[in-house]
Amino acid sequence: MLEQLDKQTLQHIIETSPIGLFLTDKHGKVNWLNPTLAHLLETQPNDFIGQSEQSIAKELKALFSEQGVVRIDSEAEPGKHFICTKQPLDSDAATHIHFVHDASSMHALFQERDELKNIIEEMKAIDPVTGMPNYRAILGALEPQVSRSRRYGNILSVMIIQLTNLNELQKKMGEDQTNELIIACSHMLNDQVRWADMIGHINAHEFLLILPETAEQDTHKLKDILSERFENIQVADMANKELSLNTDFGIAQWDKGMDVPLFIQTARSMLEEIPPEKATA
Repeated sequence: MLEQLDKQTLQHIIETSPIGLFLTDKHGKVNWLNPTLAHLLETQPNDFIGQSEQSIAKELKALFSEQGVVRIDSEAEPGKHFICTKQPLDSDAATHIHFVHDASSMHALFQERDELKNIIEEMKAIDPVTGMPNYRAILGALEPQVSRSRRYGNILSVMIIQLTNLNELQKKMGEDQTNELIIACSHMLNDQVRWADMIGHINAHEFLLILPETAEQDTHKLKDILSERFENIQVADMANKELSLNTDFGIAQWDKGMDVPLFIQTARSMLEEIPPEKATA
């Protein structure tokens, strides 16, 4: 067992290491780097020697000052990611050794994982907060209803319910209590609709109701009832903070020539305001 490496072996390890290394002196200037770092940065060693955080190219400054994952953009290869750490080499911390790990392939794997996770989430049929059908599922349920109305002339209406001040409430109540509020809304809706009606939670701020055999006039009557119920919903300490939930309703009755997107858009056009972060349907 070797107790100490000789200088030649140590030099070979440093030069062939898959990790980029460079030293900075007490002035913060680079006075040495290994070939791996020059290869990772696609630069010549002489272009890096003598540089400091102040003098180095803008895209490379993070290598000196930041620790953790940093992104380096260059004309040759934009968006390379590195894990950077540094350690003092002497007791007065005048000289530092910097370690630069190429994390681009790891970052690409994380991106691919997140993209697959999003695809899986989109394929799910259940909203995780309320347990109701999500946007994908409720639109899937609307398709056959529209087909039936197109074929047999059945009356069919939809209602979009928008929780217009949910973002404001979340800032004051926090995410957990806001989710409790959304769940309370879903329970109230389930209690108020008929067995043939369908409800979906299509995004954080909106519910969609499918109302078979319901004319627009009757849908407006339901809207008045629901509006009052929403005003009375309270969770946690909303009353103590004098907070209340505001809603807006978009209603449409199916008419000839309407497909599902046009049907939904007709209901959405009846909303007073459509904040960009809320409008998904």
